[in-house]
Amino acid sequence: MKNITKFAVSFVAVAALFVAANAQAYTHMGTLKMGSTGSQVMELQKALNAKGFVVSSTGAGSPGMESSYFGAKTKGAVVAFQTANDLGKDGIVGLNTGAKLSSGSSTGGTSTVPGCTAGAAFSSTTGAPCTGGSTPTTPTGPLAGTVGTIDYSLTTGLSNEEVGEEDSDVKVAGLELDLDDSDSDVQVTAIKLNFDVGTAGNDFEDYADEVSVWLGSTKVASVEADEFNDDNDFEKTVSLSNAVIRMGDTKDLYVAISGVSNLDTADVSDTWTVDFTLVRFTDAQGATTSEDPTETAVTFSFESFATATDAELKISEGDDSINDAHVINVDATDDTDNVEILSFNMEAEGDSDLTIDALPITLTSVEATGNDPDDLISIVYLFAGDTEIGSENLSTGDADGSTEVVVFDDLDYTIDAGEEEEFTVKAKFYSIADTLDSGDTLQATFGETETDLATFEVEDESGEELADGDKTGTVAGGAHGVYDVGIMAKYISSTATATPSGVATVDDNGTFTIVFDVSAFDSDIYVDGTAIADETGGATYQDIDASTTSVASGVLSCSGCADAANSTFKVAEGETERFTVTVAGSGADVFAMASLTSILYATTAIDGDTLYAFNMTDFKTNSVWLDSN
Repeated sequence: MKNITKFAVSFVAVAALFVAANAQAYTHMGTLKMGSTGSQVMELQKALNAKGFVVSSTGAGSPGMESSYFGAKTKGAVVAFQTANDLGKDGIVGLNTGAKLSSGSSTGGTSTVPGCTAGAAFSSTTGAPCTGGSTPTTPTGPLAGTVGTIDYSLTTGLSNEEVGEEDSDVKVAGLELDLDDSDSDVQVTAIKLNFDVGTAGNDFEDYADEVSVWLGSTKVASVEADEFNDDNDFEKTVSLSNAVIRMGDTKDLYVAISGVSNLDTADVSDTWTVDFTLVRFTDAQGATTSEDPTETAVTFSFESFATATDAELKISEGDDSINDAHVINVDATDDTDNVEILSFNMEAEGDSDLTIDALPITLTSVEATGNDPDDLISIVYLFAGDTEIGSENLSTGDADGSTEVVVFDDLDYTIDAGEEEEFTVKAKFYSIADTLDSGDTLQATFGETETDLATFEVEDESGEELADGDKTGTVAGGAHGVYDVGIMAKYISSTATATPSGVATVDDNGTFTIVFDVSAFDSDIYVDGTAIADETGGATYQDIDASTTSVASGVLSCSGCADAANSTFKVAEGETERFTVTVAGSGADVFAMASLTSILYATTAIDGDTLYAFNMTDFKTNSVWLDSN
């Protein structure tokens, strides 16, 4: 007999029989999930037991001993019920699962499986499930053949597995049972498992709630974790139900662990090993063989819920039209409410829902006469999608400073595992008649600095706070300018054309155009139309690549504008006009481009005295090659 691996233990899940007719009808009152408590949980357990999806074979949760706590066993029974009824297998009793439980039409109850009585979970004669759900992958029926033998090896891919708090049926080790050389089908009737403490310092029951044994995808045994204890040196023989393997087949026998719901902090990352020390099986002749697979023990560990579920909160940028620096149109005398100043996304990576209890943002202002964000705004709001989930008032009585941290608290907002949601910060701005001045700017930030603060509170499903390293990402809005009257500019298009000189030693010329729209709000506006020189660092300029040898002035034109005095172009209040700036220059063996970095304007027909420089990154051309010839 070849020796490849030893592993696995379990016990036959003996489900108590009870009559479904005596069970109380279940009425769904609200979502139930891991950690829920109360009388509704007890009614849920009664309903599951009555329908044949037994929460526990003995003790708390068993028929007649239903409890008010939703733990790993209850979740396992819910998943079994959902699987049998083609529902989402998340272990959460929501609207659909609750309705199915309440309807009385779920798969289960009376069964056509031989040996099943109404309400029974397993056949008393064959061990097959009575639920009407998925049947064991191991076939039942008489064993065929003569002498049965098994070759053993450890199942590949299972090593150093992590069992998290409240995790259910985490496979930690596997024993491959190979009957290629067997002359008989076999029924594995029992296995002996030995758990060794490894780095652990406490009893196994302080880490695990239940040990289960699976033949392939079928559970063939389960036993309370406290049955592995000091009295038996953490070793126990577990009886299996209907664990039949046909000659010529190979099956994996798995040991799975369900973690406790309240793992002590000192026990996090402690390791244990599990060893398959005995396999007992019967062949077609009725001969019983007990043998040690002689495989090595397999190590696994117990982890916090966050570690085991790989729970992380990822923060990313949202809507660019909100975050990019832009002009905010405020009023001369009235406040302006619900102005979007920051957009970001948050994603719950891993297998745990994440609950946001509190979230800080940093506000930064640059002002003409004031010195605090509360000079510009009075209230900030936090929206999830289109729903307001929090708001905070800014206090004018705090110490002045150009930055202020505002904390949205008592949010209790949950992001489902694997989901990403959009969030928006909005603000209520004062008027020009108050402490706000035209040209002041406000910036909102939510990033690494904020996620490091103790005021950023994020919990996983177990109620544990996420570690700082599991909260990553930064979003910084632009410095938005506030104006009562002014312009908004929008990039439309650009061109870049190289014109060969055709003359030796004479450089090629480049012609660059940038087309953009200017809209005026709350007043007529006059855009400065004087020729713009290449003056890098100046108030306004078009800049061709610095390595060119000659740059002419930028020429601004507006075909639809009314010419005004002092070389200005008038844009009437509420109207939009299209402008083109043209830049020309020569270059010697260089890629050249042009960009527009600002626009000058005024509210009267004079040379521009107000600078517009918001979100100008797109106001540029492609590059073209200019040859020296």
